Amino acid sequence: MNIAFIGAGSLANVMHYPSVAAFEDVTIAAICDLDRERLNTTADKYDVKCRYTDYHHMLDEVALDAVYVIMPPVFLKSIVLDCLAAGKHVFMEKPPGVSVAEAQEMAAVARKNNCLAMVAFNRRFAKVIVEAKKLVDARGPITQCMVEFHKYHLHEAKWDYYGVGMFETDVIHVVDLLRHFCGEVTEVDAYVQTWHSDQENVFNALVQFESGATGVLTANRASGFRHERFELHGHGIGAYIRAPEAAEIYTDNQAKPITLNGAELAGSEKPYLTYGFSDESRHFIDCIKSGSQPLTNLDDAAKSRQLVDRILTAGRKRR
Repeated sequence: MNIAFIGAGSLANVMHYPSVAAFEDVTIAAICDLDRERLNTTADKYDVKCRYTDYHHMLDEVALDAVYVIMPPVFLKSIVLDCLAAGKHVFMEKPPGVSVAEAQEMAAVARKNNCLAMVAFNRRFAKVIVEAKKLVDARGPITQCMVEFHKYHLHEAKWDYYGVGMFETDVIHVVDLLRHFCGEVTEVDAYVQTWHSDQENVFNALVQFESGATGVLTANRASGFRHERFELHGHGIGAYIRAPEAAEIYTDNQAKPITLNGAELAGSEKPYLTYGFSDESRHFIDCIKSGSQPLTNLDDAAKSRQLVDRILTAGRKRR
């Protein structure tokens, strides 16, 4: 299978290129980036001969099955639409554009052109999350979940991402996990606050799901350092996940937990293997081969983007 990359930045090089390059059934046939130095450095590393600074030429000249579009959300829509119009399956970084409308527009064009389009919500594929969720699901439905994602975005680390907010572009990772854990949403209540900054940076939400389960989200971007943690509760079972490193699962009042280690599950400590990047790409390639919709297809991703808006709207009403 021939794929191309549009984008050769740091995230792409650290997470996506090594994931795809390791697949024996995939060839990186072409790379496009506006920065020639970055383009050549990446293409040299992966021995890619077809190099472009204009992706339109690449789509016209190289026989491709799929295109990876790895770049900020403000640039996604037009590029993704061109790739889909050319009949190429598309894998794109999250979030799926800058609005629900953009995500839905891209999803509609993917359907129209019989193309698959997947959004990179890598947490769904992280080894410790996958295995912990399996253990909880085996006992019946999840009754409660919590997602926690804190960082330091003050002063010199102030959030600056093409004018798009931190909740929409980064915290969306764990908003998506809420839906992945518990399904579709019926009710949302939230607080959105600004602390020690002129940006919205503290987010807390309570979410009710169609299943009857309850979800809690907390994200503080005026905190001390990056911290990401999840809880899943079911019938006599509780999973406490520190992604992508480890998880502890307690059952039936037993004091000794089942322990999961992300590096052991992945066979490596490399983040692209422990954090779900490799497995999400494997899933995308396998979906192309089978003709089945990816787990994080654009229609599904649009629902996560809608939940982002619902949380922000509910929280801002309380000001």
